[in-house]
Amino acid sequence: MKNKKILAILALTVTLSGAMTACSFGGGDPDDQEVVTVTPTPEPTKAPQPTPTIVPQDLTYTSADKSVSIKLPDATWARKTDESGMLSFESPDQGKILILHGEGADQMEAAIIPSTQDMAATLEKASDMEEGTDFEIQNYTANDVNGVGVYSYTVKYSNKEKSGGYAYVVNKVFANDNEYYTLTGSVKEDGALDKISKSIGSFKISGDSTLKGAASGQDANANGGNADGNANGDGAQGGENSSSGGSQGGLSEDALSDTNQTRTIYRNSDGQPLVITADGNGNWVDDNGNTYDFVTDEDVYDQDGVDYYYHGEAADVYYMPVDGGSDDSYDEDYE
Repeated sequence: MKNKKILAILALTVTLSGAMTACSFGGGDPDDQEVVTVTPTPEPTKAPQPTPTIVPQDLTYTSADKSVSIKLPDATWARKTDESGMLSFESPDQGKILILHGEGADQMEAAIIPSTQDMAATLEKASDMEEGTDFEIQNYTANDVNGVGVYSYTVKYSNKEKSGGYAYVVNKVFANDNEYYTLTGSVKEDGALDKISKSIGSFKISGDSTLKGAASGQDANANGGNADGNANGDGAQGGENSSSGGSQGGLSEDALSDTNQTRTIYRNSDGQPLVITADGNGNWVDDNGNTYDFVTDEDVYDQDGVDYYYHGEAADVYYMPVDGGSDDSYDEDYE
């Protein structure tokens, strides 16, 4: 019995000794113990956020049927209506633009064309407003462009209660005996007047219309008096031609007669000629660096969408002497 007790005590002693060793209690040299150091994982370096690149927006809106286009004042404008005979846009803070189209005897009979300033005032009086008290007609013009009447004017309102809260309305009308387009830009505040006027002036007819030649997208009044727009070189080239009689725009004799190097094109709105040259990079440009795109062998558009006609002529046609200082020779083939 005594031996059994001794064996039990020995077994218990061995067990406790093993447990204490596992827990590092007693025994073992501290220098022999392994110390585990945990190194924190470094946070990855975040790449700097790239600065966003602002991409210029093309604000030109083309109607669903491709018949007309207009360059909107800015990105706050949205199309509201695009249907046969009507196109409209709106900006919450600036105003509205409405484009109406009529064609045929019935619609022309119902239309009232502001062909005189008195007629323009009569249209405003129909809204129960008195000229000189509630409104005034400003900058009225009436022109004939290739047989199309073009009427432009601005109405300034003194009584916003009667005008629906608008300060101005910019008006432009293209009309002949069979067809019309009317554009009205309703302006809420003075600061938006110039932007809306320029937008109205950018209106262009691209479809099969008898008014197409009069609406080229370039308007003198709407662009600060610059009627030529991208054809600014016309005046300079014309001046050289008329003053020197033999000036060739700095072009070589070879380039003057080579349609691969130079070409004479004619603006569809008025037949005004313009010389463009190949820049060596596959582009056609004028003296001011404006670019021109040949969409067919005859139809040419500049970078702003103004349309031109190409007869297959080089620059020598433009620089030919003109008898009597007249430009009639340029228009012989122009329709």
